[in-house]
Amino acid sequence: MPKATLPTLDDVSVSRQPKSIFRNRNFILLWCAYTASALGDHLSEMAILHMQDATNRGDSTRISAIMLFSFMLPYFVLGPVMGWLADRLPRKWIMVSADLIRAVFMFTLVGLFSLLFNAYAGTDWAAQLATTDEFPKLNPWIYAMPLLITGIFAAMFSPSRAAMLPNLIRQDQIVRGNGLMNAMGPIASIASFLIGAKIIEAYHHDGPRISFIADGATFLLSAVLVLFIVPPPAKVLARTQTKQKQSLIDGFRYCRTHRRVVELIAFTVIFWSAASAVRSVIPAIVGHLGDIGYFQKGDVEKIGYFNAALGIGMLFGAMIVAYLGDALKSELTISWSLIGAGICVGWLATVWWLEMSQFGNYVGLFVTGMFGSGVLVSANALLQKTVPDFFRGRVFGVKDVLSMGGLLLATGFLGIPEWENIDRYVPWILTIVGLALFSSGAVATVARLKRGRFGTILTFWKNLNDFYCWFWSRTRREGVCTIPIDGPVIVAANHNSTLDPFVLGATSPNRVPGYMIAVEYARIPIFRRLVEAVECVPVNRSGVDTASVKAALRHLAAGKLLGIFPQGRVQNPAETPKVREGVGMLALRSGATVIPAYISGIKYSDSVVGPLLKRHHAVVRYGPPVDLSRWKDREKDRDIYREVAEHIMGRIMALKPKDGHVVP
Repeated sequence: MPKATLPTLDDVSVSRQPKSIFRNRNFILLWCAYTASALGDHLSEMAILHMQDATNRGDSTRISAIMLFSFMLPYFVLGPVMGWLADRLPRKWIMVSADLIRAVFMFTLVGLFSLLFNAYAGTDWAAQLATTDEFPKLNPWIYAMPLLITGIFAAMFSPSRAAMLPNLIRQDQIVRGNGLMNAMGPIASIASFLIGAKIIEAYHHDGPRISFIADGATFLLSAVLVLFIVPPPAKVLARTQTKQKQSLIDGFRYCRTHRRVVELIAFTVIFWSAASAVRSVIPAIVGHLGDIGYFQKGDVEKIGYFNAALGIGMLFGAMIVAYLGDALKSELTISWSLIGAGICVGWLATVWWLEMSQFGNYVGLFVTGMFGSGVLVSANALLQKTVPDFFRGRVFGVKDVLSMGGLLLATGFLGIPEWENIDRYVPWILTIVGLALFSSGAVATVARLKRGRFGTILTFWKNLNDFYCWFWSRTRREGVCTIPIDGPVIVAANHNSTLDPFVLGATSPNRVPGYMIAVEYARIPIFRRLVEAVECVPVNRSGVDTASVKAALRHLAAGKLLGIFPQGRVQNPAETPKVREGVGMLALRSGATVIPAYISGIKYSDSVVGPLLKRHHAVVRYGPPVDLSRWKDREKDRDIYREVAEHIMGRIMALKPKDGHVVP
């Protein structure tokens, strides 16, 4: 079975992509095409709700669930097949075909509805409107049929788009690319609900016809935009797919044998199941607010505004993820987002019971959408990073079928049985959904921390430190980290500020260093917990501290990593480094491997707190192990400790960048 580490198209072509994602013509075209297509997916929903007079009925939750069920059913039935097509046929032309078919269908939908009404109920749509001022009263499943047809080709479009994205951008832009892509989805949804509501409000009976025509135009625009995308050459793709299995069943086998893929798909299943239930009850929330007098009962336009609140929250969340980029640990982002979404859905239930104003519902939906984006963006980005290109379409097809399976179970439960006055159970539905989200997020968080290589507590601290350094201090590592993965190691670095230990820890992916740290710092509340977790060695700076030396030697004898700043204190980079002999003594007496590191880009300050609050562009460079062979067997010769320390400091300073280059 091929592994995710095999070469993929994005590995081959990454150097050809622009450094700025906003200068990448292909990405911008795909971004805009997805926006137009997503707008078309939802633009007609307000018209269909209006035709059924949804807010003046006691079963609006069921109507909304049926519509969502119908649109998502093709993802469940056809997801793997569409994913298989995305791995076998040109993804660009699959997307163009899906858009053109949907456009033609929407342009002819008014006529098709009239034919359907005549065949089903012997009723002419236009004639009934003229005489009764009402749309024909038909089974909700009949009204949902256009969404079913549109969903078939949306399911065709989706895996090709998701599989194509990593081939158009740089590997280090995948989180940002997914964040931007997912941000446009909510924008399109917001626009579709608002535009749909305004069309109905302005044109009333003629609104559905205008909505369907506008819907078709969005799909036509998407097709034109995709036509201008120029994917990487097919011959490059062919080289990465040589002799790889291409059958439909191999996509399921790949997912089954990769735990991370299974977990990511499970997260999306949980989210979509919950999200579909929340979205299904929005008409009931609108109806409830009308009943208690917050606005006029039967105001169908409010459904669009509440859906827009959910969409704006998703937009805001996607923008946050895109901005933070790789500073976020995607696995933890997913689990914490599930917890946050669970709390917000519980808030919506509380708002209903307390009969609070519509503002409380807007806030709850907004924040729920924000956390929802954290789940979706992070899961998609991790799948695209993990899965090789020749399996990517099928894996996203499997994700679609399982995610939509959860969605269909939720909406089917609400929509298929003919529940009597189901809207009165909405707060209980929201409570159950909130508890499910919160519980799954909590379990995922604990499991992720327990699986961490450093143990639960230390993994938590490292994740927190990594996020702080990568985002706030804009830390990056130049070159590879040369710290051995096991055995006693001393990492020695220059010392410009109190931020230095944090950025060293953030750029060491496989080990967490403990430090020789001033005893007064080790006693700071809260920070003391971190000092204990990484097993730092407190040092009394008032004189020779024999106990701390022995503790440091025990630390190294146990095969651990010790961080040392040979200067002993923070020094201005403009000054000549003044080195203490302690690092030389520890290096010789412990026999540990010594790794030099140079930290630059941090604004010098002798303040303890100041550097932690300021923004920097921290850069860490690691060098090869320091050769101490000339001092072998002289570990008890105190006269050479300073000489060794000076040599180590020289190797550190040799890493200082000169004219933009690192001295080897």
